[in-house]
Formats: sequence, structure tokens, C-alpha cells
Amino acid sequence: MKLLLALLLALSFAYAYEDDISPEEAYEMQKAKKAIIVDVRTTLEFLYTGHGEGFINIPAYYWTYVPKSIETRVKSAEYEISNAMVKDHKSTLNLYDAKEVINKDFVKDIMKAMKLQGVDSVILVCRSGPRSKAAADILEKEGITAYNLEGGFIKGWKEDKMPWNGE
Repeated sequence: MKLLLALLLALSFAYAYEDDISPEEAYEMQKAKKAIIVDVRTTLEFLYTGHGEGFINIPAYYWTYVPKSIETRVKSAEYEISNAMVKDHKSTLNLYDAKEVINKDFVKDIMKAMKLQGVDSVILVCRSGPRSKAAADILEKEGITAYNLEGGFIKGWKEDKMPWNGE
């Protein structure tokens, strides 16, 4: 993930997205059908940490998880039982090799969603801002008018008490 973020942030200096906009501005643009709001977080983040009203999930990248050998996983389970370590999820994370995969259809999917909604701009959101800023830069490079949601979903949308599926 660090490599992807570094690459996306490096690209962000070469191209500039339109601007950061407030959650209130984003909501008004969405309601007026001037823009769609696209959540670039992973599907699991979108599903399990919540999302704003009308957000379209188009992840900028995906994660794949390949389990280590069954012997390793059995040994870990035995260790948890003998040491009462079920609350320590860090040992569980070591049971999988995680690999990030860039969504090769990201730009195409954004363009299709915009066409289906009849809009000519997109507002991007992630958890706190860096991924959506980088994604906005990628879209600007492709000639798409893109905005970044100030503060992301957590410190922007939710803290400003905008409508979301958790409340």
C-alpha cells in the first residue's frame, strides 16, 4: 500500500485536480445533479465503515490475500489457544500475504458512472483524503473534472454530520 500511495502522491505533483470542496458543497452538487460522489476506498472499507448517501464505490485498488500454509495457520491457532491471544489480531495478520492490485478499470468505470448519471464532474472521497486526492489527479490527467472531498469520509463527511448509512 505504501508503494501505491507513494506513486499516486508523486503523480499528484504533475497534475492538479480542480480543488478540495467541503462536504456541504459536495452534497449540494450531488443533489443538484452536477456531480457524482465516488468513494475510492476498498469495497470492505465501503461496506464495513460506512459510506455517504448516494456514494458510488469504485475502488482505486483492491487487496488480495493469499493464506500461508495450513501448517502455519494451525500452529497459529494452537498458539492462540495456549496463550489466550485471541485479542491480539497482529499475529493473525501474519497468516496472509497481502498484495495490492491497481484497478485497471478505474478511469473507465468513473467515466461510465458519470455518463449514466448525466454529469460532467466527479467528487472523490476516501477515508481521510490522500487516496482521493491522488485519484483526482489521475482523472484530471485524463481530462475529467475532479474534486476531492475535504477531510475525506471520516473527518469530513461524518464529522460534518452529512447523511450516511450508519446514522
